[in-house]
Amino acid sequence: MPFFYQQNINETQHLAIWSITEPVSFFETDVKLAVHIQNEERKLQHLAVRLLFKLMMPEADLNKMVMADNGKPYLQGVPFHFSFSHCKGYAAVAVSDNDPIGIDIEMIHPRILKVAHKFLNDSEKGMLVELSVEEQLKQMAFFWAAKEAMYKQHEQLGIDFVNNFQVLALANEKFGRVAAKISHKDIEKVVQLDYHFGEDYICVTCFTS
Repeated sequence: MPFFYQQNINETQHLAIWSITEPVSFFETDVKLAVHIQNEERKLQHLAVRLLFKLMMPEADLNKMVMADNGKPYLQGVPFHFSFSHCKGYAAVAVSDNDPIGIDIEMIHPRILKVAHKFLNDSEKGMLVELSVEEQLKQMAFFWAAKEAMYKQHEQLGIDFVNNFQVLALANEKFGRVAAKISHKDIEKVVQLDYHFGEDYICVTCFTS
């Protein structure tokens, strides 16, 4: 089914997730793009996220999409902002009428433990100390997805996930919102992290207050 999950974050910001169960051929029928990706799983995710975007914003011309230096896709001249994310089995898109937005979806998987040093600072590590092993993994996945979403929303290069991004609270509910800080060069700003946990994933959308 096209929309596995939909949410109106507020009046101007929206997100949708597609649970990918279809083959590549299903997406190639509707997404008329040349995709030069050899890995079948990555190609599937790439096509799925673009078809989801097309369903959300049918007026957008996918053939005019280009990639910014920070890896974020954009369309010149469109009156809205958007962000893509995908992982094994899922594609996610967030759209904002007025301001930059970032989204990230991650599988909750033990591999996160191997890269935690790349995104957790001492304050965030301190929040995890008293948690069970299972809960630590969920919260690490949240921190990781949160900082990926913050990176996409901030739209700047030269980011250090440990030092430039600070998540201020744990994600203690299935659905919720917490604040975070971005400190980069001469920019200091507070952003909001809207999150929800699925059966095997965490999805986080970052936007300004």
